[in-house]
Amino acid sequence: MRRKYLPIYAISLFLLAFGLAGFYGYRALANPIRVKWISLVKSAPTVEVPDQQTLDEMTKLQSQMGRLLQPVPEKMEPVNLKLFGYEPVRQGDLRKGGIGAGLVEGSTHLVTMAFKGMTKGFCVIDGVFYPQGASLPDGSIIRRVERNRVLLVKRKRKAWIEMVKAGLIQEEGARKTGEKE
Repeated sequence: MRRKYLPIYAISLFLLAFGLAGFYGYRALANPIRVKWISLVKSAPTVEVPDQQTLDEMTKLQSQMGRLLQPVPEKMEPVNLKLFGYEPVRQGDLRKGGIGAGLVEGSTHLVTMAFKGMTKGFCVIDGVFYPQGASLPDGSIIRRVERNRVLLVKRKRKAWIEMVKAGLIQEEGARKTGEKE
């Protein structure tokens, strides 16, 4: 297509679109406008009145309605939100941007090894080997691995998990390295 014909095609396309829009508008206005009449007076709905026996029972309960509608809690214990997946959070330190995400208290993970290389860290959590940046089965992400601790992040909450000392998890009757039977 030559450049000298582009204005002709553009004007033709514009006139065609304008003509179709005008034809659609003419057809829409050619139909008669239907007006729905609204009556100003509506009939009242029919209401059934309860019989006398039901009214007498309602009168008897009138004095107890306040206690029935707003019961007073008796010896109620606070709800344990751990059942719904919430963990207790303590306030984090103040930073430049304000109060940061709280630190998760008490983790359920066990770190048995942590190794920090030049570019990436590796660790063993709950007996499974993970590289830095991996996700745990509970949805926590390993953000940072240091020599003796691992930073886990879950739903904007951070938790440093310290590596377990070897003496704490030693089984009964287990031999130390170099010990003879």
